[in-house]
Amino acid sequence: MKSGDIILFPKWQKLLEEESIAAIKERHFDEALEKLNLLISYQVNNDEVFTGKLICLMELERYEEAQDLCESLLLEKNDNYYQYIHIYLTLLFQTNQYGLLMEIASTELESGKVPESLIAPFKQLYEMSSKMRIDLEIDRSNIYLDSLYDAVNQDNHIEQWRLINKLSKLEMPPSEKAVSLLVNEHVHPLNKSAIFMWIQGKGVTKPVDIHKFGIHIKMIPVDTPALEESAIAKRVYASISNLEQKNPSLFQLVESLFKHYLYVLYPISPPESDAELIAEALVAIGNEYLNITEETFSKSKQKHTRYINEIKTSDMLYSSIIDE
Repeated sequence: MKSGDIILFPKWQKLLEEESIAAIKERHFDEALEKLNLLISYQVNNDEVFTGKLICLMELERYEEAQDLCESLLLEKNDNYYQYIHIYLTLLFQTNQYGLLMEIASTELESGKVPESLIAPFKQLYEMSSKMRIDLEIDRSNIYLDSLYDAVNQDNHIEQWRLINKLSKLEMPPSEKAVSLLVNEHVHPLNKSAIFMWIQGKGVTKPVDIHKFGIHIKMIPVDTPALEESAIAKRVYASISNLEQKNPSLFQLVESLFKHYLYVLYPISPPESDAELIAEALVAIGNEYLNITEETFSKSKQKHTRYINEIKTSDMLYSSIIDE
């Protein structure tokens, strides 16, 4: 017979509860947890028992178990809901989950239902989390940026890509040191595209210098069309769209080649007037890769050949960093 099928005598229940409280006060958390688990096994599921168990788990640094228990208790939305929320926020703070803490605290405070006695603690946890998150982001940003410069000096292009992606996920704005990589010849073209998109995503309004494929330009990130929103991109997509129904496999290949080409060049883009030439070059490469024999007409064979070479080179550069 399981313990859950047996009714615990009130006297024994009271003794276990008192002993568990005494053990917590004396900081004997393993002993207290054992007694609390025994109570729970006998279906003694009151808030005092669960609160005590949460305290023990947190003091024993068994944070994952504490978080799982707390989240299950919060789902019940009983009369002790806001006490559990307070414990949950404290747990999130202790485990450096500042973003989630701020999101929950903000939602609860905005609801206007938080008991008066808990408003100040919730606000304090929110403010401390905000500061800690900024400090943590600064530390991470500095570590990632130093590592990125090491990867640049070592011509480790894959590591450059990995670190740029990590930096772009932080809330910190790009530093001048990061922006300067757009003119560094040791930074892979694809990685310069990623840096520019990172800067663009952070709303940078100042012109930045870019050196790529022998071209020197100044561009304002926020005023630059997104990767596939430029006029040339829209025209090329319009030119190859008929392939989607006619030859889906060819279309998929051509579309992939074009995306890689755009990404590697970005934020540089070819002249809009060359849209048809680029579309023809893409189809010619697609036919070649799929062993399709078909003549591709072009008014300018020299430019046509140039774009074929550029697209193939871009595809190789893209594939050298990103494995799809």
